[in-house]
Amino acid sequence: MIYAYKQNAQFILLLIIMYVVGVWGGPVIYLLFPVVFGLFGLKRLFLEMIITSIWLLILSDYIPIKGATYNDLQFAKDLKPLIPLFLFGFYFLNRDRFPPIPKIFINFIPFLIVALIALKYSIKLDVGIKKYISFVLMYFTIPVYINYLHQKYGTLFWDSLLTFITWMLIIGLVLGIVAPQIGMIGGDRFKGILGNPNGLGIFLNLTFILWTLAREYHLITFNKKENRLVFFVILISLFWSGSRNGIMSIFMFYMVYRLVKIHWSFAIIVVISVVVFEEIIFSAFIEVIQFFQLSDYFRLNSLEEGSGRKKAWIFAWQEIQNYFFIGGGFGHDEHIMRPNYYWLKRIGHDGGVHNSYLSMWFDAGIIGVILYYGALIKVVLTATKIDYIGIAFLVSILFNISYESWLVASLNPYTIIFLIILTIFVQQLRGNQIHKNIEN
Repeated sequence: MIYAYKQNAQFILLLIIMYVVGVWGGPVIYLLFPVVFGLFGLKRLFLEMIITSIWLLILSDYIPIKGATYNDLQFAKDLKPLIPLFLFGFYFLNRDRFPPIPKIFINFIPFLIVALIALKYSIKLDVGIKKYISFVLMYFTIPVYINYLHQKYGTLFWDSLLTFITWMLIIGLVLGIVAPQIGMIGGDRFKGILGNPNGLGIFLNLTFILWTLAREYHLITFNKKENRLVFFVILISLFWSGSRNGIMSIFMFYMVYRLVKIHWSFAIIVVISVVVFEEIIFSAFIEVIQFFQLSDYFRLNSLEEGSGRKKAWIFAWQEIQNYFFIGGGFGHDEHIMRPNYYWLKRIGHDGGVHNSYLSMWFDAGIIGVILYYGALIKVVLTATKIDYIGIAFLVSILFNISYESWLVASLNPYTIIFLIILTIFVQQLRGNQIHKNIEN
């Protein structure tokens, strides 16, 4: 961590400057950020481009504090569409330096074709086209850049990436203590640097998986103290957030991860047993919560209804019937749900679909759902020819997205980490390289 920090000290200072300018510099950031991001590309500082992309996407998830007259991080939301455009542009200009078209992208092409056809039925075609282009470019460029950075910088890239993410989480913890009006929501739930506690839970789940894979495949050079720091930062953030989805997703990943260490068949048996005996396990879980008097922490009164999610799912399923096979193009789930937010809130639900399967069904129909999740399962299980950790990843993610719709979007702080993890599996990235100092 210390080495990675020293190597990126000037870059970190530049991020701080851009943050200050973005919050207090008025419209200056709308000129500064494209210039800085473009200079990174022109100088082939692709490591800085990727970390800056994650940084901006994290900031874009921010929700203004209650009573605020404006969003001081609105610039991040406005500027984030530049990320896929700049990444693809500099890939194109330097395509001779990059590896060939990534396997990940090739596997998702059938889905992307269906999603393109679905735009024909889009309610807001301009929005659907923008979201589609962003989705395509992110699924194409992120694997290309990650593979390139791994080959070029080796462990320095992975050390830098996880050091950055860890310190962003630490900043969130500090905010929760010294500036609770920013780091907390509703007065009692911790959200840190993310927009809400559930978003933090998703980010922590993906970070935990990324960190575990980085250790397992020797991608990082963290010592014991540094790994303990990462673990405790994730653990404290997770339990302080109270994200039930985040807690269960990490628990399921770790449980299956440990089981595949014994034998992959144990993991499969346990997963099947959980699915078959779901109701019995759920009832036992409720009893354990009540026994340890944790009902308030786990918000037991809303657990069965998923904080109103079931009401949204019923409504979404009814609306999906009109776009059953092909869908209505990217963003269609939002076009349907948003006009009904007020009505849904009155019956106990606040937000969108909160289910990536249903959101994908809205956008690309049942055909798109089959093609997307079929491709996802295929690319991960193909990697199990070497080891079976991919099974743990799949179980965790497929559970996590049952309660959140982040996987349908491309410009959020979750999908980019998800694509990095996929790249590790598909490209079979391993830490057989030491820190490098290579001229650009």
